[in-house]
Amino acid sequence: MRGPLAYIGGKRAIAKSIVAALPQHTAYVEPFAGGAQVFFAKTPSKVEVLNDLDAELINFYRIAQRHYQELVRYMRFSVVSRRYYDLLRGLDVGSLTDVQRAARMLYLQKTSYAGRVTKQNFRTGIVQPPSLNPERIPGLIEETHHRLARVLLECLPYEKVISKYDSPKTCFFVDPPYYGVKHYKFNLDPDDFRKLAERLGKVKGTFVLSLNDVAPVREIFQDFRIRGIEMPYTAQKVVGRRFHEVLITNF
Repeated sequence: MRGPLAYIGGKRAIAKSIVAALPQHTAYVEPFAGGAQVFFAKTPSKVEVLNDLDAELINFYRIAQRHYQELVRYMRFSVVSRRYYDLLRGLDVGSLTDVQRAARMLYLQKTSYAGRVTKQNFRTGIVQPPSLNPERIPGLIEETHHRLARVLLECLPYEKVISKYDSPKTCFFVDPPYYGVKHYKFNLDPDDFRKLAERLGKVKGTFVLSLNDVAPVREIFQDFRIRGIEMPYTAQKVVGRRFHEVLITNF
């Protein structure tokens, strides 16, 4: 299945290729879950963990996992409207219930240009209809609920998640923010990527790391296997242009 959220930097276009690259494992862990397109594209593993520092994102997954019927009820009559979009963006999430926060998250990600998380803008178009289809919401949320049923959800720094769930039978799919790009609420600077490389070099399990293909990335992760891959980006000025990324592994 496709993940329920439009999310910038998501791997929907190459999810099947990444799934095919995953080695045999018992536990599957995503330290930087985001839209979790690879997770939703793969068959379930015996143990699965989704982690992200974005509390609103993890709240959405938790509500879809445990209270999906309330989420369906709340969103059933949503409409695609710029005015409603601006209203939701301006709300203080601290004043909302967890179900309302989850509904807000889903609505904004579905109706924002390129699934942006920061600097969001209402998506418009004259070629394709809006991504949010109210008639499909109940089925989408129920399908998400079933896929998340036995998943462990965490909202921790990635270092703690790697330490906590590392084992010879663990496979990590590591999809951090792109190098040199500030698209998220929590981003990494060059030193953070060097620390990530050092930490991944010590794991007992296996990992597949996805990043943009730039010289510093190839230099920092040169001790691992690096394979180039192309994919389209939704956030681009030139329609149809393809971008280069790398899949980095320790096997």
